[in-house]
Amino acid sequence: MNNHIKHILQVLVFFALISCGKSSSDLEGIEVEEAIASIDEVELTEAQFATLNMAWGKIEERNFSENLSLQGTVRVPTEGRQEITAVYGGYVSGLKLIEGESIRKGQVLFYLENPEFVRIQQEYLESKSQLAFLEAEYERQKTLYAEQISAQKNFLKAEAEYRSTQAKLAGLAKQLTILAINPDQLNPENIRSKIPIYSPINGFVETIDAVPGAYLSETSRALTLLNRDHLHIELIAYEKDASKLKKGQKVRISTPDLDVKEFMAEVYVISQSVNEDRQVLIHAHLLDESVEKLLVPGMYVQAELDLEDRVVKVLPETAVVEVENENFILVQKSKTESGYLLKSIPVELGVSKDGYVEIISNSSLDDNTIILIKGGFSLL
Repeated sequence: MNNHIKHILQVLVFFALISCGKSSSDLEGIEVEEAIASIDEVELTEAQFATLNMAWGKIEERNFSENLSLQGTVRVPTEGRQEITAVYGGYVSGLKLIEGESIRKGQVLFYLENPEFVRIQQEYLESKSQLAFLEAEYERQKTLYAEQISAQKNFLKAEAEYRSTQAKLAGLAKQLTILAINPDQLNPENIRSKIPIYSPINGFVETIDAVPGAYLSETSRALTLLNRDHLHIELIAYEKDASKLKKGQKVRISTPDLDVKEFMAEVYVISQSVNEDRQVLIHAHLLDESVEKLLVPGMYVQAELDLEDRVVKVLPETAVVEVENENFILVQKSKTESGYLLKSIPVELGVSKDGYVEIISNSSLDDNTIILIKGGFSLL
């Protein structure tokens, strides 16, 4: 109780002093000093620097281009997919392939058998033998007509028969070539009813539509072959972003199905029309072709397309300290006996990317300014 009374008396004396005319200047000596000190300058000792694993750095320049997030798939170019069809109908034989099996260019895939093949070879040999006679007759009638011994109509008839057979022979030779039969090596002893179907590319068997023993009609598909030597990435962009796309833009590709974190590609073709889904197709080539062996046609991918090169000044995000909704960095002002004297500088930040943040132009910073890029949060 005595202590309580004593406290009350102290308060009364304080107010009594005020009532007795003490000026405000007399009371200034008992005002509490501001608790928040200035943070313009900070001292840093060598011991602090080492203990807190701090680090120095400088302003860097990096490409902070605007990105467009896209999705797409791994594709085989048009020339990498071949459909094997029957130019002439025939019965399938010798088909022993399975889907996924590797094939080489020039390999026999299967055989087609048809009596029509025999007829074409026979007509070719007959026309070839007739041509020699018709050519001799044509030359004879030409000489007789020139010497006015024979009538013109005999010469014209011989010429027509010769030219007609010559054209027929050329047409039959072309058909034989399509059937993989060499006309120059054809003779009555090697006429055959079965012709081989060769692979036009190196690659793999993607699908098999023909059945051994079944008749494969003209233009019907027998096999689909796939060549994976030059895969590309097909991306989808929406109509609103079409004007931002340009050939040569870089693309960072990633897929959850691969151990590779990301790989780079470059835009080489952009479709010149918008499809019915209001989309624009983008084709990109892989810059590192060794990555192709890790990819499978049809595989889903995610992509970040760099729209525009924008070189900006950046610092690691750890260099920036936020104090009362303001951003600061600490720069080395001078070296002291025990460590360093740092100056805090307010900065305006731009976009962040890959652990770095853009520093908006600040006249007090240059390329030689030494900046505390790690550990500054413990000093402010």
